[in-house]
Amino acid sequence: MKKWLQTLLLIIFIISFIALWHFLSLGRKSMIFPSPYEVLVSLYSIIGSSYFLPTVFNTIKAVLLSFALAFLPALLLGIISRLVPFIYRLMEFITGFIRSIPTVAIILTALLLLPLSYTPVIICYFVVFPVLYTNISEGLRNVDVKLIEMARVYRFSNAKIIRNIYIPSLKSYIIAGSRSALGLNFKVMVTAEVFNFVNHRTIGAQMYMHKIGIDLAGIFAWALIVAAVSIIFDLLIKIIFREKTQND
Repeated sequence: MKKWLQTLLLIIFIISFIALWHFLSLGRKSMIFPSPYEVLVSLYSIIGSSYFLPTVFNTIKAVLLSFALAFLPALLLGIISRLVPFIYRLMEFITGFIRSIPTVAIILTALLLLPLSYTPVIICYFVVFPVLYTNISEGLRNVDVKLIEMARVYRFSNAKIIRNIYIPSLKSYIIAGSRSALGLNFKVMVTAEVFNFVNHRTIGAQMYMHKIGIDLAGIFAWALIVAAVSIIFDLLIKIIFREKTQND
């Protein structure tokens, strides 16, 4: 499909969505279901406030911290599980078990057992870690065995095998896993912040404040901000890995 046609269809979809949204808001009280205009007014007010940047920064900082804490052990355990079959079977059971636990159960358990200031990061760690580990582990296990055997025949060093075979094969899995994990991380982080009211300067806490004031327009506005920030980081991941691929 041509790019101009894709762009046209996207524009039509956005206009139709906004028109449907406006239609649903007609005849209802604005505090129950706000119109697109009311959400834009609220969004403008939030972005222009003094607490906007510190609030977004605090949430982004927590997201990146939990992502980094999950990525490093996921990479290490992914490599170990490729070398030790028992570790692979054990990690398959552990990550499968974690994925099957409802996120709200993880949130409530963490709030009861852990210091409140650390709960959002720890909660996101347990939610994001299985996603990263599974992608890394599967990427390593799906490396073409024939390429490894050929490299051994030509007496490639281990460093050369890792650089020329394992890393290129793993790169697409890391990109997909990082994009999925980071998008999920933002959603779970904001949810955890709603329950964690230690720091008011977080996106989740601000959404809860609007909920107390029955301000659905404010909640929608913050939701749009979260979506925009998440999309920006998703694009950054694609740009970074694309540049590395071209440099390689």
